This record gives sequence, structure tokens and C-alpha cells, in this order.
Amino acid sequence: MSQQAMASLVEAITTLPKPHSQVKLIKYYKGTTLCQRGSIVDFDRDSATIQATRRLTFPVLDGEIHMRSKEFSGAISATIHPVDYSQGTFQLSDLSYCGWKERRAERVQPKCPTYVTLSYCDGIYRAYLEDISTEGVGILADKSIDPDGRLQVFDIPYLEFQLAPEHSFVNLKGMIVYRREVGPDLIKFGLYLYPDAYQKTALLDYVLQRHSEIMRELKKDYYRMRTPCRVENLYF
Repeated sequence: MSQQAMASLVEAITTLPKPHSQVKLIKYYKGTTLCQRGSIVDFDRDSATIQATRRLTFPVLDGEIHMRSKEFSGAISATIHPVDYSQGTFQLSDLSYCGWKERRAERVQPKCPTYVTLSYCDGIYRAYLEDISTEGVGILADKSIDPDGRLQVFDIPYLEFQLAPEHSFVNLKGMIVYRREVGPDLIKFGLYLYPDAYQKTALLDYVLQRHSEIMRELKKDYYRMRTPCRVENLYF
């Protein structure tokens, strides 16, 4: 971590009231934003111990998480370590201070792999749909689909894709708002969408439907992990 980043992290930490500072924990799961409150029971520049107020999200509390507080404008990014179910606590490490921008619209990941076709000028491009909201989409493509780099920011392609049997989109207009390389072979595009009235309703219906489905899956996983194995399940 650079000296400037360390200074920002220390400054953010020192602004938190003690003891038991209240924070909001933010985790992205299948595109969806999960939020819950927590209380800091131990904190220094290298690690933090968090007491969670709600345990439903425990099955997905691994990897990267963000910690927010009204006391600072940015966020603290961290890596989560195994959850202690008996105490309702977990450990954070690799702390770093970063900027923060609230999402304008809820995103979801399709349940099944979904491909999208982009039509721009005389070109047809096929990519993987990573996440979608009522306002935009994130798509992931192999670099080989656009070796000349024709698809650039502010270009306006038309999209075609199918989300479950009842949600089909044809000639959905979008504008590329970013293009980023992901490793040596992939490109991620973010597009802002310009749906007509029918497409906007269909997008909202799908996002709400998929969000509810994700939350049901999460709840089911939580109870499955919390239910102790019965004796007959210990043998096979």
C-alpha cells in the first residue's frame, strides 16, 4: 500500500467513534448488492473484527467486502476470513481505503449463461452477459471479437438477448460507457441502455424476479449450512 493510501486508511479509522463503531457492510453477490449492519469490536490498520447484526448473508461472506460509515466519504475494502457462527463475528484483513460511488440501479446476474449479440455499423459481435439492471449491462467478450478495437466508448450498438423464456430483447439500444481489459484475453464493456417503454417494463420485471430468486437461494443456503447433519447422513 502506498504512503498516501495508508494515510487515507488511518485517517478513516481515526474518524470512527469508539468503542463498537457502527458500519455498513456491502457485498456483491450474483450481481446483487447485499447490505447489513455491523459493529467493530476490534480495529487497527491491519485488520478488523466485526460483530454482525444479521446472519442471513453469512454463506456468501467471503472474498472482497466493502465497509462504509457516515464518518468518512469513501469505503474500506477488505478480505473476509472464515465466519464464527457461534459468535456471529468475522475477521477482515488487507484493509485499504478507496473511493465510493453508490449504484444507481440494482443489478443481477442471469441464472444461466446468457449471450448477447451486439450490432454496430456492419459488425456483429457476440459476448457473455455478466450482469444487468434497468439502466445498463456489463458484458464480457474475448478480445478476438474486436481485434481492430472498433467498439469504443460513446459508440451506440443494438443488443439482442434472451433472459428466461418470457424475456426477449431485440434492438435494445445501448451506449458504451467504458471498455476495460480483463487479463490478457478478455474485455469488459459497460453499456448504458435506452429501452423503449415495453423494454423498460420487461427489464424491471426481470430484475425484480431475479433479485427475489437470488434472495431465496441465499436464504436456502443459510438454513442448509446451519442445519446439523443427522446420523444417517454421515454414512454412504
